[in-house]
Amino acid sequence: MTLWKRLIVFTLMLILYKPAGADAMTKEDALKRALEHNPSIQLSLARIEIAMGEKIQASLIPNPEAVFEIENFGGSGELSGIDGAEATVGLEQQIELAGKRAKRTRIADYDAKIAEEQAIADILQLLSQTEIAFINVAIQQERLTLANNRVSLAQKTHKTVKERVSAAAASDIQHTKIDIEKSAAELELAKARKDLSNAKHRLAALLNTKDDVQVDMVLDNLPILPERNILLDAVKKMPQMRINQFLKMQAQSQLDLAKANAIPDPVIGLGLRRFNESDNTAFVAGISISLPVFNRNQGEILKARSQITEAEASVQQQELEIREVSLNAWESLISIYNAAEMYQSRMIPDAERAYNQALEGYSAGRFSFLDMLDAQRTLYEVEENRLDSLLNLYEAKGRTDFLMNTHLPLVHNFVKGKTQ
Repeated sequence: MTLWKRLIVFTLMLILYKPAGADAMTKEDALKRALEHNPSIQLSLARIEIAMGEKIQASLIPNPEAVFEIENFGGSGELSGIDGAEATVGLEQQIELAGKRAKRTRIADYDAKIAEEQAIADILQLLSQTEIAFINVAIQQERLTLANNRVSLAQKTHKTVKERVSAAAASDIQHTKIDIEKSAAELELAKARKDLSNAKHRLAALLNTKDDVQVDMVLDNLPILPERNILLDAVKKMPQMRINQFLKMQAQSQLDLAKANAIPDPVIGLGLRRFNESDNTAFVAGISISLPVFNRNQGEILKARSQITEAEASVQQQELEIREVSLNAWESLISIYNAAEMYQSRMIPDAERAYNQALEGYSAGRFSFLDMLDAQRTLYEVEENRLDSLLNLYEAKGRTDFLMNTHLPLVHNFVKGKTQ
């Protein structure tokens, strides 16, 4: 290969090469990566498998017992040896009555359903945390851009003041003050870099990656807010609501099982007995059953009845709490949205216009230095407050998405694919 060809190949490699983590990810990309790589997902899936194993175990029939007996040996006289011995070999089987196995299996089935719904709730919570972490990175990226712009703006103002001081149109103290403003902007830039780094580390931990994460999100497009009634209807389908229903049904099944356990299970035996003395054999059969004289499972029945009352009260309390949380989240979201919209549509344009007018007027000698400096500081504050309002808005939207099960179809498909 000639030198020129090698240079061309090397140049192409430089153009096509992209370092790991350099591609900016969308929010959907981040959610999918969290599903595939976060270790807590495997923990949730393992709990489902554990519950399924317990369900299988609960459905099994009791094992038969092998019985071996030998009688009339090692005694005295004619029974001193084993000539008069009688040996019996047989099997004994417990027969479960009153549908105990079916009731026990039903309880374990509810455990499996609860485990699955709890896993879905945990995964939805993880996705909500991932969404908020993703948004925080986007906000911090914007804040870094703002800090860079602030430094550029401070340098521009610094240049304007320096020109007026050089022209003897302004005092040296104005130059000192604008130096302070420029230094403050540089400190804010360093803080913005640190905050962005921390936000990236948080998101990377949720995605279980060591790559430098970059996010792609347009913050100017404010999210669409849900209607109040739609939110309250969606809350009724939360995994926690389904868990509550399963807990109530399970409590009833536990009472049914407690009542069934009050009925004794007979043990039936069948075997073959050999008589050494006559060398004959014969079948033997037997049945044993405990008599429910003292223990009729009264305590477990009372306990199960109380658990039904406890489950119903707990469900009602949780439903009221979730409804209250949902209404508070919705009202907070509306309030935060209105503030973010006001910053974006009115306050930022007004602050930018006021600063440009003040800077132009100061250069022309129409405005004082304090007017110009105040307009610059106001612009900084309004831009910072806008980003704070956007962060609050998207975090509130993330919490509302969790309550509305926004990512439930994605989680359902993932869980079904992993547990089948």
